[in-house]
Amino acid sequence: MDTATLPRLYLDDGSSGGRSAPGARPGTPKARRRIRSFSAFVTILLSLALAALLLWHRNLPSAGGLSMALESFLPWLGLLSAVLLIPAVRSRSILAWASWLVPVIAWCLIFVPGILPQPASAPASANSLVVATQNLQANRSVLGTGSSLLAQNADLIAVQELPSGRLPDNLDADYPYQAQGGSVALLSKFPILESQSLQLEGLSWVRALHATVQTPVGNISVYVVHAASVRPGEYAGRDAMLADLQQRMGQDPAERTLALGDFNAASTDRVLAGFQQGMTEHLASDGGFGFTWPAQFPATRPDHIFSKGMTVNHAAVLAPAGSDHRGLINTLSW
Repeated sequence: MDTATLPRLYLDDGSSGGRSAPGARPGTPKARRRIRSFSAFVTILLSLALAALLLWHRNLPSAGGLSMALESFLPWLGLLSAVLLIPAVRSRSILAWASWLVPVIAWCLIFVPGILPQPASAPASANSLVVATQNLQANRSVLGTGSSLLAQNADLIAVQELPSGRLPDNLDADYPYQAQGGSVALLSKFPILESQSLQLEGLSWVRALHATVQTPVGNISVYVVHAASVRPGEYAGRDAMLADLQQRMGQDPAERTLALGDFNAASTDRVLAGFQQGMTEHLASDGGFGFTWPAQFPATRPDHIFSKGMTVNHAAVLAPAGSDHRGLINTLSW
């Protein structure tokens, strides 16, 4: 093909003394400078805004529950840094690249220590306990004979959303000790010395209980909770329930304490700050965020096992068992 017949648009490399037609057609030096400047501005502005969200999300106003939604899926904000790579590359700016690194470093500082694999420890002490929690979604088969949850052979199992508000009869042989408070229950292989339903603030019906479990090596104070459901603009009930539970636990003199169940609050939600300061939670010993909901493609973690006075030797998320939540299991020792 005779290149002389091609339009000048394809042959002009912008080398004609830097001159360009009015309007700075795409591909001219002036247009490229504008694109780079705009790309640098976008990268710097959005990167610093993203870093601020990651570092100070708990200081944001509630804004009708938008902050709650943000905190529920906070780890996923890291994907925005990947998107910001596009303008960062286009900018060819050192300042833009430095700004892009700020949220990346912030994300790593916040999340990486908790999601790294943690080798299972094997303490010499024989004082160990296996505990699990599962939201049943009112599905009786999750506790049926041969269920994957019961196959874990945990010493204690906390369940929420009991079907028909009662425990099935097939549990008596493996879990002879049982306590129930409304739609939550505790199954135990060890004697339950006392138990009581907890009428927590925020709901007019019972979705929590407290029990004292007598293990062969000492008593454990156990709290099972299913916090009020949340949606944009409706989360006050959950916050009130968890604040009430935290206050009750703060007055509990027990040396060893467990709080487990469906808190309807992600690990990054500000409402869990009090539990996280006084208790221990491991996400997943094999690494990862330990997401539990929704079961088929977990994207957040409303289910938790908090412990005090005990060491978490292993933590894992269970496979789907017929509920919209995945269960959690911990091996504890003291």
